Parts: sequence; C-alpha cells; structure tokens
Amino acid sequence: MSNISNRIFAFIFFMIVLLLLLWVPTWTKINVGDAPGVVYSPPWIGFLVILFGLAYEIFRPSLNLKKDTNWKWILVGAFLFLIILTMIFVQEIWMPYKQGYSISGMKSFEFPLGSGDISVWPQLLWDFLNVHFTDTTVLALLFGILFLTKSTPQTSKSYKMILIGAVIFTAFLMFGHFAFLISGIDSTGGYYSRFTRMELLSQWWFQWDFWSELVILVGAVWLLFKGKRPMAIAKTN
Repeated sequence: MSNISNRIFAFIFFMIVLLLLLWVPTWTKINVGDAPGVVYSPPWIGFLVILFGLAYEIFRPSLNLKKDTNWKWILVGAFLFLIILTMIFVQEIWMPYKQGYSISGMKSFEFPLGSGDISVWPQLLWDFLNVHFTDTTVLALLFGILFLTKSTPQTSKSYKMILIGAVIFTAFLMFGHFAFLISGIDSTGGYYSRFTRMELLSQWWFQWDFWSELVILVGAVWLLFKGKRPMAIAKTN
C-alpha cells in the first residue's frame, strides 16, 4: 500500500514539474521576450534532475512518507506552505480587488514581448498559471510536503536526486539574486534590469522567491550531508 502512495505522490509531482517546464518558455516570452538563454539556462537543469528523481520514485519507490514530528521541520514546512498561501491570496484575491478587475475578466499582454502582437487570455487562466506553475510554488509545495516526512536521502535514491536538483536550481538562483543586488549583473536576461536594486527588494514576488529558495537550499544541503534520523527510519524498515 505504501508503494502505491509513493507512486501516486511521485506521479502527481512529475506531471506538475513537467507542466511547469512546458509553461516556462511561454512565460518568458510574455515577461522577458525572446530570450532563449533564460529558458534554457543552467538553473533549469536542476528541474530536469528533479523530474528524473520523481520518475525513479514511480518505478522504484523508496520515500518514507510517514509524518515527521520534529518541530524544526514542521516550521520549515509551514513556512513554505505560508509562501504558497500568500502568493495565492495576493495574485488571485488582493491584486484583482486592488486593481479593480474581475478575476473572471480578460487579460491582455504583448506576446512575445516586444513583438507588438497583443494576445487576450481569461484572467482566471492567467492567474492560475502565474501562481500555480511557477518555480516558487512548485518547489515550495514539493518540499513543504517532503520536509514534513521522514524521508532521507541516505535511504532513498530518488529523494537524493530530487534534493540534488533542488540544490542546483536554488543555488544558481541565489547566486543570480546576489549578483544583481551587489554588482548589478542581471542573469535573468533583462527581467531584473527593469528595476533598481532597491525597487527589486521592495517587490513582494522577489521576497517570497528569495526566502523560499533560501530555505529550500539550506534544507536540501542539510539533508544531503546530515540526513534525517536515519537510525529511526532503518528500524521501521
């Protein structure tokens, strides 16, 4: 029964990550323009590793999905879930109310950016994709769940691959954040360059990106090197 649960969990997140990777090129063309270097930049290798780890879990389940009662990991998981809830509230409730448009209305945007071609999508579809298929939401949801389980990379090859993928992605992004904030180097292909450093720091989406990535990076590195109560897990097996 536990293997079935593992396979269902892995399959759901495999599809979520796959859909995210398929959505990224469109999001980039809308927000940055034709910048293939952004879509196919090194950080996204991390998501391919995560995808491979989830596929491995489908065929060879090894995650321990039992609840971890350690209060430190509970706080980490709660923080990541809070990030998701904040994003949903701001993007799908507060922003539509503040800007005076209905969530069931239409959203117009230039596609690709700089082309002069205007596309019109349902606002609900735009908000749904913009909130639920972002790297921040997907990683926060995935690790908000996994950090709350007794899974450890020392006993799960799939979890080790997922954690390695997360480290690759978040480490590159954290480097990009600091590179722009310290020296003004924009690794996003122009997305950050639209702001001054202080303007970027004042953006709510940057703050939840930054802190969720930092928490996931620290948590993933900790688990890869320290594990999570491996002796207790070994006894249950």
